[in-house]
Amino acid sequence: MERIFRIGALKPGIRMLLYGLMKLAGIVVLGSVVGVAGSIDSLHMKLLEFTILLVSMIISLHIYAYRSDLLLPYSLLIWVVSPEIRRLMDWSFQSYSDTSIISLMPYCVGLILLIPIVKNIKQVDRRISLISKIMGVALIYGFFLGFLSFGLSSVFDLLNNIVPFLVLIYVNVSNFDSDVRDKWLRSFSYLGVIVATYGIYQYMVLPPWDEFWMIRSKMGSIGLPEPQNFRVFSILNSPGPAGVFLGLALAIMTVQKKWRVFGIIGIMIVAFGLLLTLVRVGWIACLVMILAYFIRAHLKNKIKLLGLVMIFAVAYVFVLPLLPGANNVVSRIETFGSLEEDHSFNERLNFSSNILSQVVGNPIGMGLGSSGLGAKLTQNSDTLVSFDNGYLNIFYTFGLPLGIAIIATLIYLLFDLFKVSKREKVYSPISLAAISAVLFLLSASNVLSGLTGFILFFIISLAYIPKSSNQEVT
Repeated sequence: MERIFRIGALKPGIRMLLYGLMKLAGIVVLGSVVGVAGSIDSLHMKLLEFTILLVSMIISLHIYAYRSDLLLPYSLLIWVVSPEIRRLMDWSFQSYSDTSIISLMPYCVGLILLIPIVKNIKQVDRRISLISKIMGVALIYGFFLGFLSFGLSSVFDLLNNIVPFLVLIYVNVSNFDSDVRDKWLRSFSYLGVIVATYGIYQYMVLPPWDEFWMIRSKMGSIGLPEPQNFRVFSILNSPGPAGVFLGLALAIMTVQKKWRVFGIIGIMIVAFGLLLTLVRVGWIACLVMILAYFIRAHLKNKIKLLGLVMIFAVAYVFVLPLLPGANNVVSRIETFGSLEEDHSFNERLNFSSNILSQVVGNPIGMGLGSSGLGAKLTQNSDTLVSFDNGYLNIFYTFGLPLGIAIIATLIYLLFDLFKVSKREKVYSPISLAAISAVLFLLSASNVLSGLTGFILFFIISLAYIPKSSNQEVT
């Protein structure tokens, strides 16, 4: 703890006082959690969940103290594996609920990023500082507005929005070099292969813990709880996040060989896993990122990208029809050409038109907790768990003035990264690709929060590592 918080540099009296307060806080928190868990029927399950949460936080503190370059990949790992850990826990105890202590793991681990941010706050780039102030005002406003109506659900929604954004500030105040950025992107590719591989296995056999979750969560929209009769969600929450995750990973693996793992085989595994999710938005995200990177990349990278596109085309024509589930995948892809006849697309249009009238009628916004995952924690009839338009979700949550400010901030990022990518041709183009994907994906859902927000802000932040460590790479 001394290494993490630099307590050893303080005066002995103050140091002893801080140690005492830390111990007291630990006792109070532990006692409170045990007391709450003891008042619930599933005592053993809650205590085990809390233990897993506590261990994950201790590991993150250790990583920050001794291998700080691994803190970001570890945080991403927790985002990815926590849904499957929760399913294993639910299946082991044959108990399901909409809330779980395991769900807090990504947020508690992500908040560790605050330690280096607070310590190095004066090093924040002026551009990131401006963006942080705008986002901070919006989140504070949205939280207080939402807390009055939705209570604790607004707290969860605040965490769901603020933890992904912390990545942008954390990377900006960290003195990591290009090698670390390459390691981060390769770790993302490794996770992409793992998620895709498990997704393929899941599609073929459907493990009992995933089947249990499908039945108890009543997710009928993803198919039947039978092998090869559902949309793959792998170790993530649902097909949507899995599809976007794999789409972003596929883009990273495609545009640069040094960020790729297992070569062409790895790319094919991720691509097939993405196909099994039947998530069109994932392919849109992938294509937008590749196209944006292509525009700013070196000529030799453009030639390599064209070669990979040809390989994908050949695989689609000759290999895909031989794989299990090919008929469902092909029929889903064909809907790109006839969206006006697609049921889900038409539902999105109807939803957007209805919400637009609500946004205009309530320009001050509903506040955090009024939509998304946070809305699951409340029984309030004014909340919307599913929100099929990210732009309208921003206006619905933060109101028209702050909504416009947030979207203007994203557009500012787009132009700034476009300008920066004229000089630096490796990391700035992929950051430009990420913000381009954000602006496209917001037409489908709010990708600024949760796991998708964490990944996108992580990729965007690669162009904003301090100049002292941002070596020119060609």
